[in-house]
Amino acid sequence: MKTKFLLILAIFSLLFVASCTKDTATNNKQEESIAEIDFSGAQEEQDITSASDTYGTGTIIFIIFAGLLLGPGLILFFYYFIPLGLWYEARLSGVRVSWTTLVIMRWQRIPQELILKTLIRAENAGLHLDARELSDHYLAEVDIEKVVNTLIRAVNANLDIPLNVLAAQFLAKVDVEKVIHAQITAKNADLDIPLKVLASHYLAQVDVEEVVDALITAHNSGYEEMTLEDLKEHYLANGDVKRTVDAFVSARKANLPDFEFKDIAAIDLAGIDVMKAVEAAITPRVVETSGVSGVARDGVQITMKLKVTLRAKIKSIIGGASEETVLARVNESLSSEIGNAPSHQYILKNPFELADRVEQKHLGDNSAFEIISIDVSDMQIGKDINAELMTERAKAQAEMAKAEVIKAEEKVQKAMAAAFIDGNLSIHDYHRMMNTEADTKMRHSIGESAINKGKGKHDKNDKEDKNHH
Repeated sequence: MKTKFLLILAIFSLLFVASCTKDTATNNKQEESIAEIDFSGAQEEQDITSASDTYGTGTIIFIIFAGLLLGPGLILFFYYFIPLGLWYEARLSGVRVSWTTLVIMRWQRIPQELILKTLIRAENAGLHLDARELSDHYLAEVDIEKVVNTLIRAVNANLDIPLNVLAAQFLAKVDVEKVIHAQITAKNADLDIPLKVLASHYLAQVDVEEVVDALITAHNSGYEEMTLEDLKEHYLANGDVKRTVDAFVSARKANLPDFEFKDIAAIDLAGIDVMKAVEAAITPRVVETSGVSGVARDGVQITMKLKVTLRAKIKSIIGGASEETVLARVNESLSSEIGNAPSHQYILKNPFELADRVEQKHLGDNSAFEIISIDVSDMQIGKDINAELMTERAKAQAEMAKAEVIKAEEKVQKAMAAAFIDGNLSIHDYHRMMNTEADTKMRHSIGESAINKGKGKHDKNDKEDKNHH
């Protein structure tokens, strides 16, 4: 309030000085008219001189009074409306701002220091801006300092971007620093991406710096079919743009067949480590199966282990059969081939022939892996199933014969009992029969003992002969 009062006082002082100047000019004209008149008497001349002195003294008083009022008003005027030091600094830098513009800026409550220093910085950077234009953008709530600094970077990078365009993007809630940085990065890599495209991507919640860096990686690797739109879609689908592009470049460098960027992107979006998936497609992986047992036609059991070399197929990783499924197919096929072999001797002589037969069955079809080779890593001979079956059969037949003997003995016992009852067999006859049977068993036992003793002696002589030789 005090400042406004002093300002009004200064204006009235200026008006007062102007009126005093006008009165002084009128008095001078009157003096000239009096000098031309032919005075007839000394009294009249004295009266005129007295009047002249009176007018001159009044003028001096008025001038002094006006100066006392006008001095503080002028000081206040320059202090409040025109920052002379900053204005002169701007003039030295080649920035021309009129006092009228500064007064208007003060009335509109625009920070003069911010505008002038921004103009000086822009001018020193070779960017010619207008104070009125900056004031208008400030009133539109544009961050003048941020926008102008970003514009200076753009101009230094040879980007032709008007101030009003950049200010409009700022008002659209675009991070102009990030967008211009991405555009400069793209330009340094010989990629021409318009500001509006990057701004629209930013407003779509895309990290423009990340997608531009990924695009540069792809183009620098020679794959110019990659587009910013592809990367934008993958980013918005919550994909890892950088790892996906790195995996795509690695796959291209390895000359992997039959795939596109969308195939690599699908692997990443499926939650699979895309770099490991591509490495599995580039570098084959060797997997050893668990022991697979089978029985050849001659009844001998064979246990074999295989080494399977697998390579991932990019287009089939999503939805294709897993590695475990492929190995299960290999084990099943190997067991079948062992069963079809004519004998275990044949398998021992040609183990890799079985592996080749398994490999030729294309067990990797409709799976995520291609079988490159199958090799035998281990093989063991198991039980002779046929011999065991024959032994078990003989034991069963012996048990059946023993049962028949027991059944026959029961019949004999029954016949002897009937003979005793009928009187056809006496006790004397029964004892004689039992003695004869016991004598027969004793002779049989003595004979077996002699045979075994002779056989043992023969084996001992053979051993001594071997040691002698």
